[in-house]
Amino acid sequence: MGRLRFFLKLAFICNICFLAAEASYYIDFKGQAPELLKFILPMGIMFAFPLNLLVLLFAVLALGRRRIAWAELPPFVFIMNIIILLVQFYFLFR
Repeated sequence: MGRLRFFLKLAFICNICFLAAEASYYIDFKGQAPELLKFILPMGIMFAFPLNLLVLLFAVLALGRRRIAWAELPPFVFIMNIIILLVQFYFLFR
């Protein structure tokens, strides 16, 4: 299940971009780092939530059906993705 590990890590990177995009609403950059925001905002706003939701659903289903073992997943990344998914639900559906 190397693909699942890859997508969990990719979703984690997108989730970090989501957190940075949400923080950018509260931070005044005064024209600094606009190129970085052009990359972070679309990746964080458009890709993070659907990718995170799909990857976590697939991982939970695979764990439930015992197709993969818990040891095959990176546990820190898996748990952080779950926590960030809850944060995403709060920010996107409030």
